[in-house]
Amino acid sequence: MQTLFQDLRYGARMLAKKPGFTFIAILTLALGIGANTAIFSIVNAVLLRPLPFHEPDNLVLLWQKNSQHTPSQMPFAFPNFNDIREQNQSFENIAAWSSYLNTQFNLTGEGQPLLIQYALVSADFFPVFGVQPILGQTFAPEDDQPGSNRIAVISYGLWQSRFAADKKIVGQTITLDGNSYTVKGVMPQSFAFPRFPKDAEIWIPLAQDPNFGRRFSPATRYLNVLARLKPGVQLQQAQSEMDSLARQIQETRPQFNREMGIQATLLHQQVTGAIAPALLVLLVAVGLVLLIACANVANLMLARAMSRQKEIAIRAALGASRWRIFRQLLTESLVLAFAGCLLGLFIALWAVDLFAFVPYNQATYLSPYTVAHHQITLDERVLLFSITLSLLTGILFGIAPAWQFSKPNVNSALKDGKTRTASGFSLNRLRGLLVVSEVALSLVLLIGAGLMIKSFLRLQNVDPGFNPENVLTAQISLPRSKYDKPEKITAFYQQLFERLANSPGVQSIGAISSLPLSNTDNDTSFFIDGQPTVEPQDRPRTHDRTVSPDYFQAMGIKVLQGRSFTDYDNATGKRVALINEAMAQRYWGDENPVGKRIALDYETMRFFTDRPPEFNLAAGMREIVGVVHNIKHTGLESETQPEMYVPYLQHPEREMSFVVRSTLPPDSLVKAVRNEVQNIDADQSLANVQMMTQMLSDSVAKPRFNFLLLGIFAALALALAMLGVYGVMSYSVTQRTNEIGVRMALGAQSHDVMKLFIQQGMWLALAGVAIGLAAAFALTRLMKNLLFGVSTADSLTFIVVSLLLMGVALVACFVPARRAAKTDPMVALRYE
Repeated sequence: MQTLFQDLRYGARMLAKKPGFTFIAILTLALGIGANTAIFSIVNAVLLRPLPFHEPDNLVLLWQKNSQHTPSQMPFAFPNFNDIREQNQSFENIAAWSSYLNTQFNLTGEGQPLLIQYALVSADFFPVFGVQPILGQTFAPEDDQPGSNRIAVISYGLWQSRFAADKKIVGQTITLDGNSYTVKGVMPQSFAFPRFPKDAEIWIPLAQDPNFGRRFSPATRYLNVLARLKPGVQLQQAQSEMDSLARQIQETRPQFNREMGIQATLLHQQVTGAIAPALLVLLVAVGLVLLIACANVANLMLARAMSRQKEIAIRAALGASRWRIFRQLLTESLVLAFAGCLLGLFIALWAVDLFAFVPYNQATYLSPYTVAHHQITLDERVLLFSITLSLLTGILFGIAPAWQFSKPNVNSALKDGKTRTASGFSLNRLRGLLVVSEVALSLVLLIGAGLMIKSFLRLQNVDPGFNPENVLTAQISLPRSKYDKPEKITAFYQQLFERLANSPGVQSIGAISSLPLSNTDNDTSFFIDGQPTVEPQDRPRTHDRTVSPDYFQAMGIKVLQGRSFTDYDNATGKRVALINEAMAQRYWGDENPVGKRIALDYETMRFFTDRPPEFNLAAGMREIVGVVHNIKHTGLESETQPEMYVPYLQHPEREMSFVVRSTLPPDSLVKAVRNEVQNIDADQSLANVQMMTQMLSDSVAKPRFNFLLLGIFAALALALAMLGVYGVMSYSVTQRTNEIGVRMALGAQSHDVMKLFIQQGMWLALAGVAIGLAAAFALTRLMKNLLFGVSTADSLTFIVVSLLLMGVALVACFVPARRAAKTDPMVALRYE
């Protein structure tokens, strides 16, 4: 141990004597280690760390599944969920929740009205997670029965922000949408589920669903299902049982469940499946950056060791063994590595904080939970990773120089003024191999970044189908207790539209039930008049929206055929609809759909509270009066789906998002909009106020995050590789100064000398490019699911990036080659 401390003290002292070298080496390593630590901290939090629930590996999401449907995973109808709950033998607990559409309450009382996200949950919801409240109780089975008292469990965040952490909140009543609910419990701060469309702030029993009639509908799929495996039961066993139960459900209700299976998926697998490929690609990319940094520092160590040959030879002459010298040189490498680790941790801390501002990991309907930004930390595992990485890095870049110079040619090195070594040829070859590897690795990263950039640019050029400029959006959810009739709903929105229309700068105002890029959607089957009635599984499907007459004008969506809606399309007018181009093309081809009649499935149903719904096909029919331009509803990269629009005056929705197009900056209208809403209804709140341009930008946050990080890593790799080329060529010029003098004394011209060194450097770069192209062709296949409109073997990207790298390598070779060409032969011949 004493010898180790002696090596450390001596190594630190030697590094301090060369502050320039030490600073460059530590900074190079810090960038590589810091970037790896930052990305690993995300990988650790998202992919490796268990979900923050009791025994999370036993939590399973259940989906109804139909391979003919997109997406194939679908929620459950209540009757099907009830069958699974009562008949399964694989699960300890099984629960359902719904928090998708129209699941926001207006919380009123003390303070300003607040629009909060609620989730309808079955009684077993909290027991499935194995979580207990910090105050009060969760739901009992009797709380989830029809006719039970209105009760609620609230989140820790809402308890803190709205109720000032009042410990007497349990048993008190709160007003939600004009109805009184008794607070039964407060959940711990660590519990957040579901997180789509927003983190749930209040949970209420499923039996208190405002749309209670859908409990009896085998065709209304609105329930997400989560279960906990019994001890000793494997996922494969549960899946086998679900397959059997799916067949029983098909036999019981064949009209609604033909070809409908049940899929069991581990919760962790479901929530990480979408982001895992991108994180693994970034982890590979940042690992390549570290390898390039190691090669660069190894070249620096080789150059430094050359200047220390005499010192090393003296130590060997005084009796130091090869192992002793090797250990000392390797210790210095490890000191550099751990210094780089310390600086890299600060870089990682800054990077992780920076990631918090990028919405790259949002929850979705299919991934209802996501790791929040505050859960991404540098915990013990990340610190251990960083320290281990530093140790391996120090060995990786230090072992070759240490081994190369641990057995010096004492006689040669001790000659006065001589620093040549008998291993010069192998040393130059080693430095050349390091440069080739740097160029190859940097080319892989550059090609990956080039593909991502091209993909992102193509994504940015996709027409969303609407004009997002100068558009303000906001969401309103009207309480059922106050707005219990369609006339009251339409009266509120009509007043709001009229008031806002008189505001300065407002051009047009519209509203829609499901705003584009809002992560909310809805689809249903429909009937086409004149075509035979088919089973539910075979009916055509469309994504339906409710809109106000001026919505298309406010959003800049073109009406291509027929007409748009007007105020005459109201409850007393003819039932009408608009469809998009995709729906017209899919179901009518070249035939003009204007004038055709269709009926949405749920509009043909009449719901009751005590029996299944009844169908009245004629009552649900609507006439198509126009065709509008396609829009990208779920994302720019998604395929355009059939869409159908109905006028809100004929189908009022309590929860709507309205859009205001203005000649003024949209954010200047926020105060006026809030005031007008409050003037109409003092208890009404406004939520999700934002610019449409911001929503469009957030919709591509994940590909932007991927391309920015990969681009940064590629730029860093390119800079390190070119420094490596420059360093090797510069050292070669210094090493061959005497040779240059001889060549020039024998008649060589300056351009001959320059050509000699440029050729030497470019051969190294060319070898690196050749190896890098082969590696890139293989590795970029990992990016297949991350690209939009670009092949992983895009020839133009491969060619352009290779030429760019060769051009930068040429510049890196030119500077030392030019210095060599200006060498004075007389000075060069006296060099040694």
